[in-house]
Amino acid sequence: MQKQPLSYEVVSQPILLPSAFPVELLENYIQSDANITYLHYHNCLELGYCWEGSGVFFVEEKILPYSKGDVSIIFPGQLHLAQSVKGQVSGWHFIFIDLKVLLGTAAPPSWEGAAPVGYSRLANIVRPEESPGIAILTEYLIQELSRKQSGYETAAKGCALSLASLITRAISQAADRAPEIETVDRTSINKISKSLHYISQHYMETIHTQELAAICNLSVTHFRRTFRTCMGAAPLDYLINMRMQMASALLCHTDGSILSISEKVGYSTLSSFNRHFKIWMGAAPSKWRAMHR
Repeated sequence: MQKQPLSYEVVSQPILLPSAFPVELLENYIQSDANITYLHYHNCLELGYCWEGSGVFFVEEKILPYSKGDVSIIFPGQLHLAQSVKGQVSGWHFIFIDLKVLLGTAAPPSWEGAAPVGYSRLANIVRPEESPGIAILTEYLIQELSRKQSGYETAAKGCALSLASLITRAISQAADRAPEIETVDRTSINKISKSLHYISQHYMETIHTQELAAICNLSVTHFRRTFRTCMGAAPLDYLINMRMQMASALLCHTDGSILSISEKVGYSTLSSFNRHFKIWMGAAPSKWRAMHR
């Protein structure tokens, strides 16, 4: 069980990888619905495969729902955390890899730096139906690293090269749909990090901006300005977005009624939930569930 951190500061968690074969596999990690390790970032690429459960991934300013079979792609330096839907746990396998060192001159040109050019455009959760190649190769890489049969390092290196190429292609395709997002200012986001943690734990409750500002020891005006700069949205819009993403995960991967789901994500009336969901997700909850299950 994960322990509640004593503070919610943004922290660097460097992964020390062997220079000869800079890859590490973390199998069967259980992500709970609470007491999460808060905003952190690594010095290498993190690939994840969800083998059970559902929830949301927070990556910089994005809130991304995930479910069984999805792949997470977290680039070096990206602030992130995951949280299962309330009342559930999810299971993950994670791979930490320094692609630049592993592939050397064979790395795609866009991977000359710590992360590929335009990486912030990519939605960090990849569904298998959207990119089957990335999902299949990630599973294959996990199997090679887990079994460690003869020649596994060579096989893993070839798999990593193919993954790097497919990720580069996905970034290129995303470039036509979204502008590149500037790197989050660590000092600014550190100022509001306690509010982000509070929202992630209490999104099903009534939350006021004044309350969030007080948690961060900031004036309401300063808090609103800093929050919008870091997250690209006002605090209460961010709260609504998180509720909608949690609701979408529950609609897609549980059999709960729409009324019970609306209550789980913080709505006292079904009409208010339906109105917000249609505005944010583009369809009524019942229609959205039918389209995505």
